[in-house]
Amino acid sequence: MKHISLKFSALMIPYYAMWAMGPGFFVVILEQKGIAANETAIFTCLISIVAAIVQPLMGFLCDKTGKAKTIISLSMLISVAAYTWLYFITGTLQLVICSVVIGSTINAMYGFSESWLSKLDCAKLGVNFGAVRSIGSLSYAITAGVYGQLFDIFGAVSLPIAMAASTLVLIPVAMLCPNPQVSEKQKAEGQFSKAFGELMKNRRFVLLIICYFLAFIPTGAANSYLAIHIRQLGGTAGDVGLALFILAGMEFLVMPFYKKLEARFGAEKVLIFAFCMYGVKNLSIGLANNVTLAVIASATNGLCFPLSITGVQSYVDQITQREYAATAQLVSNTSGMIISQIIGLALCGVLTTYVSAGTALAWLSVFAFISCVVFAVGVKKLGKVKI
Repeated sequence: MKHISLKFSALMIPYYAMWAMGPGFFVVILEQKGIAANETAIFTCLISIVAAIVQPLMGFLCDKTGKAKTIISLSMLISVAAYTWLYFITGTLQLVICSVVIGSTINAMYGFSESWLSKLDCAKLGVNFGAVRSIGSLSYAITAGVYGQLFDIFGAVSLPIAMAASTLVLIPVAMLCPNPQVSEKQKAEGQFSKAFGELMKNRRFVLLIICYFLAFIPTGAANSYLAIHIRQLGGTAGDVGLALFILAGMEFLVMPFYKKLEARFGAEKVLIFAFCMYGVKNLSIGLANNVTLAVIASATNGLCFPLSITGVQSYVDQITQREYAATAQLVSNTSGMIISQIIGLALCGVLTTYVSAGTALAWLSVFAFISCVVFAVGVKKLGKVKI
């Protein structure tokens, strides 16, 4: 229904604005506090590990209680308090605790609005998930560009203020969106281990999360090392900003068309293509020998990330039971976008002690190509999806 699409599109705007500001500028704030780069890496890794643990539990809470509005509102409010605390922190122990809070709130909520929409059964409602999600990418791109300028003018104190303002918009918009219904089966079971166990019995789902994990390892590394690669080529902060704008901009342009691509080729074929393009993306960026080529190569993101995030959302809906919808979405998101990022960053960190950032990114593309082959062979053996 159109009104459902409009409400969730509106929710994506403050939701991804907060993501562009909070996690996007966390490292910058630590740098201003005089924390060394190697120590900063420890804190960002801690946040990712906590998010990887908590994120599936967020999905389970949504499945179990149906109180998606309350979950997202409380999580974002707590994250604002954490970023406010971050501004005043001076001690290491406080920073560790603050990182844990951030990892278990805003970082663990990545993809929650999408899993909420999935729980409502967007296919049945006729909602174009790709079009709705593309608004989030647009919001992220614009906010990152605009807020970067504001941060330079007003400094770190602007972060909690800007995030609080976004939360004041997010909560009333979230309250307009309908809560998902909770099945009697889920009420009766009521344990995360049961929901997770049922999902792990699903061979098609297990195949997906393994391949999604492998495919995203190169991009997990590129999320941080793209900037380093461009700087090593002699680029400026402006060049990095342009590359990131192109990355997010391509998501906005491609996502609305996913539904048509799936109707023509099927979710599995689109995902095979997207997984392959994760490798092509890293290879083209890594082999770029000047700033212009590296920035242009970032446009290849439009043929992998927007297709995979919408494709995985749709495919998971097709192959899992409705009562586990939110749990399944966030388990797949944890595998494909959090754990793989931790592994990708670690591998790239090791490789860059021996080779350039560009070479490391190119080498890591092999994981995506392996993922493409494994997924193609796996879905062929499993046969046609029964919807």
